[in-house]
Amino acid sequence: MHTNIPLMVPMAGPSHEAPSDRDLPGVTPVKTLLKEMTRMMLAHPWLLALTIFPNIISPALAPLQAWLANEVLAEVAKGGRAFALQELLTYVPYALAVFMGLALLQIFEKVSNRMYDDRLLIDVQRRWFEIRGVGCAGQQVAKATNDAKNVVKIFDLAQKEIWVVLIGVPAVLLWQIKLSPELLPALVVTAFIPFLASLVFGQIIARLSLRGVVLVGNVSSAVAQGDKRRLHTEQEKLYRNRIKFEVTKQLSEVTSEFAFWLSLVLVLTLSLGGVWALLPEQLTAAQIGVFLVNLKLLTKPLNAVTKMHNKVRESWPSVRRVLRPQEAAA
Repeated sequence: MHTNIPLMVPMAGPSHEAPSDRDLPGVTPVKTLLKEMTRMMLAHPWLLALTIFPNIISPALAPLQAWLANEVLAEVAKGGRAFALQELLTYVPYALAVFMGLALLQIFEKVSNRMYDDRLLIDVQRRWFEIRGVGCAGQQVAKATNDAKNVVKIFDLAQKEIWVVLIGVPAVLLWQIKLSPELLPALVVTAFIPFLASLVFGQIIARLSLRGVVLVGNVSSAVAQGDKRRLHTEQEKLYRNRIKFEVTKQLSEVTSEFAFWLSLVLVLTLSLGGVWALLPEQLTAAQIGVFLVNLKLLTKPLNAVTKMHNKVRESWPSVRRVLRPQEAAA
């Protein structure tokens, strides 16, 4: 799903709820809301299928990059012999097929995802419009636009993230076992540190994003009420929150990249020191190439786990405000 979604909705109080089996009296159970959302997703089966298809195929084919690296580096490492240009050209069709195929799948996924997202947004807005209550005009406008967009984020879990995890992780591990099984433990351990880094920053980013949601709603409410003083106050709060959000986001990306290399150093240190022999004493160029490619591929689905958690935490309050506005206002 696309991340350029405006910060969403006004919130009635500090609502940080997420799906839970502990439902309050007079409040629609979570299971009922999930069933209703499932029916909304299945209302457009062909668009749903077109959206899911590339998200299943892409992570399954991505480890072919490791196979390509293995084939090329295995040849390069043979005895230091020279290669004629004609020999090198034989690898070009394979490289083009792998990378062009993955690029086309990515384009197809983006277009179909946009089509499905916008159709779901229309359905969510229409659903809310039919059952909306009364209230501040600014808050109503925010709900009709930002809150509805935030609900669509939840649908992303079934469209994309879950398939990246369910297909991507086994595909990478299976290709690692096929190409270089002795490095499988090192691969898993090395990928774990970047995953922890993304998990820590993901919590902070989700909290700042949720606060931004509240502040956007407050700005809309101040505009509708003509309260200039409150408008200026809420705008300054929103400004500061957005700066914190951007700084944290950039730090998370830098830290995640740093953790990637730090994990490699840690595995090398443990192996050389005899603490934990995760790596053999000698490695071929092909083994190194496969390991590095698969390590990059494995961090993506692991990071998707963090994104799934953050999306649920950030977006669930909007689900009740859109599908059950009378309960959210109570």
